[in-house]
Amino acid sequence: MLAHPLLEEGAFALTVDPFWILVSLVQFGLLYWLLQRFLWGPVTTTLRQRADRIREGLEAAEQAKRDREAMRQEVERLLAEAREEAGAIAERTTKAAEDAAAAVRREASAEADRIRERGRADAQALHDQALAQLRSEVAAMAVLAAGRILGKEIGPEQHRALIERSLDEAGAELRRS
Repeated sequence: MLAHPLLEEGAFALTVDPFWILVSLVQFGLLYWLLQRFLWGPVTTTLRQRADRIREGLEAAEQAKRDREAMRQEVERLLAEAREEAGAIAERTTKAAEDAAAAVRREASAEADRIRERGRADAQALHDQALAQLRSEVAAMAVLAAGRILGKEIGPEQHRALIERSLDEAGAELRRS
């Protein structure tokens, strides 16, 4: 009967064959080289590239954050300038409106003074005209009355003297009242 080789040496005997150790080492080396060449190399390259892209993305995000902050500050500065400029424009507009209103008031006051002065002059002219007309009518009435009282007509010299005296007396009466 043929016996199995493992059973001949002992049921559980451990034998080390140097040939199989060498084959195992060569297989392990070949597997390591293949894994290094075709798996670990590309995987580590891909991981390195991915890490670089992530780092670049983080740097870009950080730069965008800094840019956004700078832009926010610039917008705030521009808004402050715009507010100041709007305030200055409003102030200039208000001042111009007040100046224009003052000029209109001055012109209106001057025009009112001119109208008052013209009214006074017109009233004085009307007064003088009425007084002259009254004088001529009083003189005519005085001549007529004197002619009737005396029963005769008066000459130009007497007429003028009579008128002058009547007007002087009437002017004195008007001044007293």
